[in-house]
Amino acid sequence: MEAYEKHAYIWDWDGFDNSNEYKYWCKYAEKFGKKVLLPMCALGESGNYMAQKGFMVTAFDITEKMIIEGKQRFGSTANLTFETADICSFSFRERAFDFSFITNQDLHLLPTVNDVEKALASIQKHLRMGGCLVLELLIGSDKSAYYPKQIFHPRVTRFNDKKIWKESESRYDGQTKTNHISQEVYVEDINGVEHFNYSICLHYFERSEILAAIKKAGFKVVNEFCSRDREEWAEGKQNWILELIK
Repeated sequence: MEAYEKHAYIWDWDGFDNSNEYKYWCKYAEKFGKKVLLPMCALGESGNYMAQKGFMVTAFDITEKMIIEGKQRFGSTANLTFETADICSFSFRERAFDFSFITNQDLHLLPTVNDVEKALASIQKHLRMGGCLVLELLIGSDKSAYYPKQIFHPRVTRFNDKKIWKESESRYDGQTKTNHISQEVYVEDINGVEHFNYSICLHYFERSEILAAIKKAGFKVVNEFCSRDREEWAEGKQNWILELIK
């Protein structure tokens, strides 16, 4: 968690324009309503975009430093609220959100299926009847793999006063369905080079486990896709997008 906190002021180090992704979520959300719940938001960039487009967004993250940085960046945006909260146990006054989504495999950061059940149940309590939750997940392969260290530079430079790059390697265990990612983060400015390590483990659960957790939380699966182009999911596809209705 400490290394995640250190990322706060450089979380958006890659200055690539993600507006097409944010437009995608706006289009998805508008079918259900204007009240959007954004879990695991980090700095809340997507929430800021959606709020500027007229949505009423509550964005939250477990790490206070991320939320503080998000408020510093986007605190003046109308209809955008930031909260510090745990996805597995949060409780907000608003209990009639229309739409929520968890993207970029963030749900796989939770270490157990029990945690996933708690997260889904917490979100379900905050949606109105007929409200929608979209999950972007990955189904783990049975084959183990190692991805050797690579150096990553920002596709577009965001900061003028510092240079940032990362070295990253990962090991995927096909037996435990876990992906261990190890990064070394470098930040160079006029004072020299700061360096810190950042490691995460992604947990890819069985399809049956996720479906059971969804049912237990009180959601109904209405669509399953393998891409944002709404291509229908089929056995053997690793990308798994679920559209759930309360």
